[in-house]
Amino acid sequence: MNLLDALIGWLLHLFYRLWYPTILTIGFSNPVTLAFITIHNVLSVSYLWLMTAVGYLLWCRKGWLFPFAISILWTLIGVLFFGACWQRCGLNVAFTAIFTHGWLELAAIFYWINSLRKACLNCHISFQNNWSTWRDWLVSLLSPAKLFHIMNEDVKKAWCLIIRVLNGSWNQLRQSFLFVSLLIFAAAFVETYITPIIVLSLLS
Repeated sequence: MNLLDALIGWLLHLFYRLWYPTILTIGFSNPVTLAFITIHNVLSVSYLWLMTAVGYLLWCRKGWLFPFAISILWTLIGVLFFGACWQRCGLNVAFTAIFTHGWLELAAIFYWINSLRKACLNCHISFQNNWSTWRDWLVSLLSPAKLFHIMNEDVKKAWCLIIRVLNGSWNQLRQSFLFVSLLIFAAAFVETYITPIIVLSLLS
C-alpha cells in the first residue's frame, strides 16, 4: 500500500463514506454526486463559522484564528494528496485532478476565513466573568452531583454565548456565505463533470 491508498482509505472513514457507496452505484459525473459534494462542502464552511464562535469565547476578536488553523490543516492535507497522486500518476494528472477545481475551493475557503475575521473584529459582544474557577472544579471532584451541576452550568453558558455570537455575526456574513456557496457549487461542478474528462484524456 502506498501513500495515496492510505489517504483514500483514511477518507473512507470520514464523512466521505456517507456518500461514497451512492457514487459507486450511480457514477461520479452525476447530478446526485454534484449535490452531495456541494452540500458536504457548504456544511464544512458552516462548521468553520461555528468554530469561529467557539474561538470568540476563548480569544474574542482573535477567534477567527481557530478556523484559520483548521483551514491550513485542510490545505496541507490537500498538498499531501497532490504529492501522493504525483508519485503514482505523474505531475500532469496530479495537477489536473487536484487543482482544476481545487483553486476554486481554496479561494472560497480563504475568502470565507477573511469574512469570519472581519466579523470577529466587528463583534462587540462582551462576556460576564462568571465561569466556574479551577478551584470550583477541583473541590467538586469529591462530589459527583456538584461536579455535574458545575459542568451543566458552564456548558449552558457556553452554548448561549455561542448562539449570541452566531446571531450577532450573521448579518455581516450573509452575503459572503451566499458568494462562498456559489464558489463551492462551481468547484463541485468542475470536479464532477470537467476534471474527470481531462484526467481520463491524460491517462489514455
